[in-house]
Amino acid sequence: MLFAEQRGLTYPEDLITVEIHGYPMLLIDGDMAGCVTGYVGHARGVLDADQLRIVRQCARDLRALVPRLRRREGRSYAARWLRIAELIMSDAPVSSSP
Repeated sequence: MLFAEQRGLTYPEDLITVEIHGYPMLLIDGDMAGCVTGYVGHARGVLDADQLRIVRQCARDLRALVPRLRRREGRSYAARWLRIAELIMSDAPVSSSP
């Protein structure tokens, strides 16, 4: 599972000072980890509207960030979060979409 793989990684050093849209990657990492922990921990894999909003915002920021990253470790780490966000959004009920 992608999330288990992501959790097992050390946060890449090259991402420590990275920001996108004024938002530090460290916070995107924390937001995604919190939402995905809730998602995989819930029996039906459901997030509430606020959590889905956070995942969508993180995905938007990650889409803008990933192409700008030059070091493989950081780019792979951020791209994995983006893939996880996309999978969650594709699984979200239509009625939860803004």
